[in-house]
Amino acid sequence: MRLWKSADPVRKVISTIMLASATIVTLAASVQVAPVAHAATADAASTATVAWLRDGQVEVRTLNSQDNKIAEQKIPLGSLWKLFVYAYLQDNHVQEAAYTCTAKKDLRKNAREEQEKNEDLYCCEPGEQVERDSALARSCAPYFSPTRLGVNDKAWKVYWQTRSDASWLQRTAQLQPDTQISVKDLLETLSKFSPQARAAARTALLETAVQGYGREAWTQLGTGIRYKTYSWHLPDNSAFGGAAGWLADGTPFWFGARGSSRSTLTTWASALATTLPTPRWAGINNMDNVGDEAHCVDVDFFARYPLREVLSTSATSAPARAGTLSGKYKLQFVNGNSLDINSNGSLTLQRTAGMAPQITGRVSINDYVARVIDREGDASNMQAARSLAIAARSYLVQNAALDHGCWRIADSTTRQRVSANAPTDAALAAAWFTDDLILQGANIRYHNDSAGNNRMSLKEATKQANQGWNFERILATSYPQASIASFNGKSDCKPLAAAQTWLSNASNKWQSILRREPGFEHPDTPPAICSLASGNPYSDQKRIRIYARGWRSLDERITLAHEYLHLALRFHPNGANEDYVEKLARRLIEGTT
Repeated sequence: MRLWKSADPVRKVISTIMLASATIVTLAASVQVAPVAHAATADAASTATVAWLRDGQVEVRTLNSQDNKIAEQKIPLGSLWKLFVYAYLQDNHVQEAAYTCTAKKDLRKNAREEQEKNEDLYCCEPGEQVERDSALARSCAPYFSPTRLGVNDKAWKVYWQTRSDASWLQRTAQLQPDTQISVKDLLETLSKFSPQARAAARTALLETAVQGYGREAWTQLGTGIRYKTYSWHLPDNSAFGGAAGWLADGTPFWFGARGSSRSTLTTWASALATTLPTPRWAGINNMDNVGDEAHCVDVDFFARYPLREVLSTSATSAPARAGTLSGKYKLQFVNGNSLDINSNGSLTLQRTAGMAPQITGRVSINDYVARVIDREGDASNMQAARSLAIAARSYLVQNAALDHGCWRIADSTTRQRVSANAPTDAALAAAWFTDDLILQGANIRYHNDSAGNNRMSLKEATKQANQGWNFERILATSYPQASIASFNGKSDCKPLAAAQTWLSNASNKWQSILRREPGFEHPDTPPAICSLASGNPYSDQKRIRIYARGWRSLDERITLAHEYLHLALRFHPNGANEDYVEKLARRLIEGTT
């Protein structure tokens, strides 16, 4: 990565520890951290520490041990204070103005200190505006300033006194990154967020995983977990960072380790994924998970197979009464087949004189996706199930109709087949792991054993998963023209077509020079150029992408060449040498401009 950042995941971990991330606020020399806070943070920083609150009890884990003492010790609030302002605005229905960025960006070498002074840099481009949800995901401090928002202490105290007795949360003046809090207080306060505020924050924080500082960790953590990142400088000037938020079932959690938020998430994502508790699927009130888009699905079951009778088998084999189906039933079809189901109350039986009985269901989107996985695929293969979850959700959005606030679709071989039984835990896990994610840019189809253009073969996906492919790689191979996006339309790659055309033409001219460079390998797949919303340009080696702002200026073209070289030299030590890469990039541009 150009300037002080690096190109591949290993180098990113090393370099971002030295770099103030979007959520780091430098500790002023006059501010002294209390010894107990320093000791606690140092203990937590020695390895990854994660804590969560469940059944009123705080549980704490380090890598291979348990240390509940950390729950009572102090940690810096960091940029997590913005979460509490967000909840206040949401629950009080405040209609604040958008924030307009004014800071001028200087992305040249040795500009780090200047960047740390200008918090606008993490909000938007100069002259652009940012609104509440994106401001939270990007950790835009000026946006949430209580002074800018006109939040007075009396209203603030009244709101939070009913939710938390934490002293640091009673005055807006305490909303500072260096405010010392306990992990226990933090988790208990997160658990008291209203369902509306938590649901809104979850929607906003999806951007953190798809586009923000969690983008290198999300394929291991998923998007059912939502979090706000934070970073801080310890007294020894090393970074301490992590994240705090909620699991899919609303369980609040906190995570911290030495390094910036981005580097800690990248480094510890795998350990976090296996350490955090499994969400309690039975405790998730799916129909409460409503955001800007409709999150419920009305399913017309057995659309192509008329029912002859529905029998209740819980006590007798008498015909079931019209209304909600809850318990065990035998479905008898006109063609002579029968099916035993166990309904959890989400199905409704309609009986109309002179007509065959009909069954419909109203479920949440994730419940629907899980039922598709159970009916069309096999939830036992985790990566294949996650691939199908995103494909099934994408198919729903592309083919269902919105009717009275819900998506409506038939259970049919001409659409997607949907299990009438309550979904299995494994299928729910795959659906929630990919929560809110869809594919954009292609007409999504899939088939059991026949692959094709933008058509995934479920058998091939299972085979690929058994060979070690993760779901993102399976989807990229099956749908090469598509990109992963969220329900609100934000994609993990907004293509810069003109920049990609320029780089393709330019890189062809560079080949005669680059073939003489040790370690050079032209990427098999032409790098995709994606629009960078905030932060510094970088290359993503896993997906062969470059995130940048443009190609028109000399500096932008050098940046594209720089990031291209990181991809082309990714298997050689030269790719880690920032000076070498920068000099070579300038030589390429000066020779072709």
